[in-house]
Amino acid sequence: MRDHSRPKKLDEMDDLRDMGRFPVVVYMGATGNILFAILLTYLVHARYAQAWAMLAWAAGLAAGNVLPVVFLRWRMRPDAQHPLIEEMSFFSDQHKFATWVYAVAVANMFFWIVLAWTAFSVSHAPLVLAAVLALAFVSTFFPAWVRIFARPAAR
Repeated sequence: MRDHSRPKKLDEMDDLRDMGRFPVVVYMGATGNILFAILLTYLVHARYAQAWAMLAWAAGLAAGNVLPVVFLRWRMRPDAQHPLIEEMSFFSDQHKFATWVYAVAVANMFFWIVLAWTAFSVSHAPLVLAAVLALAFVSTFFPAWVRIFARPAAR
């Protein structure tokens, strides 16, 4: 059995549970990104409600999120430092994750776009937008909620 609590650097992430070790600011950024994507999806859906548009929109938005990572990784020096997961910088270390983490992030983005598009197809009311944003906020920020509100372990 492997010890998943041992210190790991960003490029050593090998378990989904490792994503629960990010600093709270990383969850804030990821949550903000998802909320912004949902808001943009609401606006795009108002103009292009066809199913093909949702697929094009989801693919374009995912590509727009991953392209900077590809560029930064391409330019990254072979001797670049990889900090511990808990000590990563939100801005300067986003491109240093293990590769599979980006696949999870893109899948998450697709999930929220498809969910939002589906909800907006049922009703394009601002209340539906608010409900999808609230659900995304609570869900995407969940690992941080656990950390913020969890009781410290008794020693």
